[in-house]
Amino acid sequence: MNTAKPNSSLLNTAFVIFPSGAFGGAEKRFTNLFAHLQNLYPGKFHFIINPLMQQHINRAFPELSLNNLHIIQTGNTGNTVPQTETGIPDQYNDIIPDPFDVDRNTSLARKIFWFYKNKRKQKEIFLQIERIRKQNNIEVLIGVYAGGLPLVFYKENKIRGVKIIFSDMDSWFSEVLSDTKRLWYRKYYSFNYILHLADMVDFLSPYIAEGVKKLGVEIPGEKISIAPCSFIDYSKCVIGEKKNFEIAFAARLEPDKNPLMYLDAAREVLHEYPHVKFHLLGEGSLVSVIKEYIAQLGLQESVNFTFHKNPPEIFSRTSVFVSLQSGTNYPSQSVLEAMACGNAIIASSTGDTGLFINSSNGLLTELNSTAVAGAMKKLVSEPSAAKKLGIQAADFAVQNHTIEKVSDYYIGLINNVYDGGAIG
Repeated sequence: MNTAKPNSSLLNTAFVIFPSGAFGGAEKRFTNLFAHLQNLYPGKFHFIINPLMQQHINRAFPELSLNNLHIIQTGNTGNTVPQTETGIPDQYNDIIPDPFDVDRNTSLARKIFWFYKNKRKQKEIFLQIERIRKQNNIEVLIGVYAGGLPLVFYKENKIRGVKIIFSDMDSWFSEVLSDTKRLWYRKYYSFNYILHLADMVDFLSPYIAEGVKKLGVEIPGEKISIAPCSFIDYSKCVIGEKKNFEIAFAARLEPDKNPLMYLDAAREVLHEYPHVKFHLLGEGSLVSVIKEYIAQLGLQESVNFTFHKNPPEIFSRTSVFVSLQSGTNYPSQSVLEAMACGNAIIASSTGDTGLFINSSNGLLTELNSTAVAGAMKKLVSEPSAAKKLGIQAADFAVQNHTIEKVSDYYIGLINNVYDGGAIG
């Protein structure tokens, strides 16, 4: 059901997104969504981003229209990314310090200093956003993860005529240990403020919403909304000939994605099936470790480790895609792209992964290299079975994860939050 209003009555809306590291699924998803909504509703949607996001877009979405694109200074532009089609992955530092270490090694005076320093920084960002909002008569602001932090000032300052939606797209919230709850408000106070004060909180999956609740963060039920699915740009996805048996892995290269486990499993498979070709695509904090590990294991000839701005070009010829997230694999952009390109999926049985990976399109596995290698060997030894799973995976992705569903969802969310209603 299409919940959209006519273009004339649709509220002016801005997505606010400020990455600090590698170009991940949330950044790709919202860039595609912005482009799609701009097409449907010319002039009604805005994209407020930082310089790093601008660099990511220039590299991965060179065709994106610059209309209603606003770049503001956030004080930390992150790494400068190379402007190449493909190439050596760039290294980012996306690792979050252990809260107990921070707490134990920090004086009360420094904690107070950090609190107010961060609050000043977020207020400076807010003032830039507010200038853009006034100039363009923006009535709804959707803050994606860190992009939501400066939006709390709209509530603190009781600014009328604007509604705030906070989009939590990251499952790491759910992985904070229960014994760190007492530190939660001390270290992550900014996220708590926006979770409490936003007019609506938009979660990518039930797993993420439940994880936040377990931390003791109180969000009224009527303010919680869960996206119906994810989506990708299917025009970039084709099922190639798959002449050789190739296996792919693509993610932000951070510990929770387990790229080193993938390499351990690959080495085990290569002992038995030396003809298999492996791909490892991505960027992140583990780039140097991965380079060294590949060299140490002697896998240079068998593993293609690179950055690629359009991973489906690789997935079109691979037969299997592996996703090993510690939190949840649902609904990963890379997994959906691989499915649409006819890949059977091997995924860790964590979080909400079972919502889209099952025996009809892949294999769920325990999160250890032996189990992952066993799943790989099963599909390598039965290429016809892998091909069948891949075809079914492509059909599932196209039928169930569409940009039309997601754009209808966000139009409904925007309309309802402004009218005082609730969805989800």
